[in-house]
Amino acid sequence: MSSHDDGPVEGNWYELPSGEIFTVVTVDEDDGMVEIQYDDATLDEIELDGWEDLGADPIDPPDEWAGGVGEFDDDLEYDIDPEEIEEE
Repeated sequence: MSSHDDGPVEGNWYELPSGEIFTVVTVDEDDGMVEIQYDDATLDEIELDGWEDLGADPIDPPDEWAGGVGEFDDDLEYDIDPEEIEEE
């Protein structure tokens, strides 16, 4: 069993045979799409069915990268008021 059969995992980093590296931002199994972010912060979507064809190998996160998936999460936290969510 190779690592290619495992499918994309949110938050994990991968390297393509071309040498490009990216992280998986979201896996939407309902729509069959995977949102990825390259190490230069470029976002892209790929079809879940095409994941195996990419030949992406899991790697350790890079020491430095231009993106910031964590930064997106922080922005969301500031945009949502927890008190508004609790009111029904």
